[in-house]
Amino acid sequence: MKPDIYQIITERFIAQLEKGTVPWQKPWVETMNIVSQKPYRGINVFALACEERESPWWMSYKQADELGGNIKKGEKSAQIIYWQRQELKDKAGITMLDSHGRPKVIPFIRWSNVFNLEQTENIQEPELTKEVKTVPQSALEKAQKMLESANVCELQIMLNGQNDRAVYKPRKDAIEIPNMKRFPNKADYYHTCFHELSHATGHASRLNREGITEKVDKSSERYAKEELIAELSAAFLSNEAGILGEVEFQNSAGYLKSWIAALKNDPKMIIGACSAAQKASAYIQGERENTTETIKEMISGFNPELQPERELEHERT
Repeated sequence: MKPDIYQIITERFIAQLEKGTVPWQKPWVETMNIVSQKPYRGINVFALACEERESPWWMSYKQADELGGNIKKGEKSAQIIYWQRQELKDKAGITMLDSHGRPKVIPFIRWSNVFNLEQTENIQEPELTKEVKTVPQSALEKAQKMLESANVCELQIMLNGQNDRAVYKPRKDAIEIPNMKRFPNKADYYHTCFHELSHATGHASRLNREGITEKVDKSSERYAKEELIAELSAAFLSNEAGILGEVEFQNSAGYLKSWIAALKNDPKMIIGACSAAQKASAYIQGERENTTETIKEMISGFNPELQPERELEHERT
């Protein structure tokens, strides 16, 4: 009987939260497959970061064998997930097509066991073949450049006394944020900007997420998921800039309890949120080519006046 991979990964996150540790708030090194040398994405980034290994290289049991090495006796694997697509066929076995003449497909989740290089023997650590990204003079400068190039929606810096909270307003499609001087430090300011920009990617003219485009209230799971997406996306961006370790998170007992309850209630939430967060952070960094046509199709005839009458403001507190 196959294990419920949603439950396995969610329980790993809940265990971290119950210890008072929020996995997505810790800086992490890029994790990569040792054979393809491609980085892991989405939920796999955080799932492997929870393993607290020093080496960024991971592999399957078969890959370790093909590399001429072996897994050390007694070592336990970590689980990662990946998506596969299956074409839909009619009763005659003919592939069904959508309105654009493309094969209809359904995505389904698969999982795999992987081991870190530290858990192996007789396997040499490879040299990185890709060019290492150069970081500007400081991580804060990189964060500033990322913010300047985001080009998602209007960002309004509020003067002292006008507003003491950061908020994304869907109906205005604008972010209001206090002056940088109102934050504990500059890293917290940039991280908060990334959080609100992540909400803005959910606008109907962009990634069209229901947590932004539909009516929700703050006690709903839909709202909780949208906040988790923004939290994770901001973590991706802050980690990319190199400032995540400097952000002063306020993790009250109530905050941790709410995330634990949400994840226990919906084991699929963390995986779906990570996938959406990866798309949001990529959008903010300008990686939009693969989504442009899809978004255009979804919002054909979009009218801003048809946005929800009761505006829900998404804020980072």
